Amino acid sequence: MDNTFELKKGKIVFEEDKIVITDNAKYLKRSRLFSSGLLFLLGLYNLMNFVKHNDTHELWTGLLIGIAGLVLIVTAVLTNVDNEIFLKDVKSMKVKRILFKDYFFIKLKNNRTRNVVGIYNAERLEEYLKTIPLPK
Repeated sequence: MDNTFELKKGKIVFEEDKIVITDNAKYLKRSRLFSSGLLFLLGLYNLMNFVKHNDTHELWTGLLIGIAGLVLIVTAVLTNVDNEIFLKDVKSMKVKRILFKDYFFIKLKNNRTRNVVGIYNAERLEEYLKTIPLPK
């Protein structure tokens, strides 16, 4: 069975003891951290305007935007962007279809996840994942 799967921007190769992923995950993580940081700063700015003008609208928008930015920062920090993942570190692997895109989620034993986006042949990848024994 062929162990190479094409992505929109890259590929996934399953070797005997590791998974090699070439994609733009590092760039996506940096851009997600930057935009989430800007969102958090916008929430802080609205909270500072609340302190200055005592407008409750500024309080609630600042809290909602700031908390959303903080949650997005935490989720971006907890994602893994390694190009090589050893099978001994993998807890589970699954393919999901979310909003017309196929995602490949690799859950690691250190409670981080590696997300791969844009899989061309997700059905073939699902069939291949059934043949891989994960070490306990």
